[in-house]
Amino acid sequence: MHEMSIVTSILDIASERARQANAKVIQEIEVEVGALAGIEIPALEFCFQAARAHSIGEQAELVIREVPGLGHCPACGQESTMDFYAAVCPVCHDSVLEVRQGREMRVLSIRVD
Repeated sequence: MHEMSIVTSILDIASERARQANAKVIQEIEVEVGALAGIEIPALEFCFQAARAHSIGEQAELVIREVPGLGHCPACGQESTMDFYAAVCPVCHDSVLEVRQGREMRVLSIRVD
């Protein structure tokens, strides 16, 4: 389950920023996760609950903003949503879509006290 290592990295980033701000508590961590990032949201939430214990983020809420997959067809120029990396253009059926959006995994904001 690679979600645990992702959560560990998220908490490391948040903890470092909180220390830099002389904060005592992390209230909220907002992250962006793309539909094509290969991350299972329920597993990420479960791992977050376990990993935040006994840390500056112990009270933190994890807010997840999901980013849909979006692809561009090099043949017809159409942009279409994607649920999988190897999606054929639903308009022209002539080409595989190039991923434009949906691979994201980033910390957007951290709220501290």
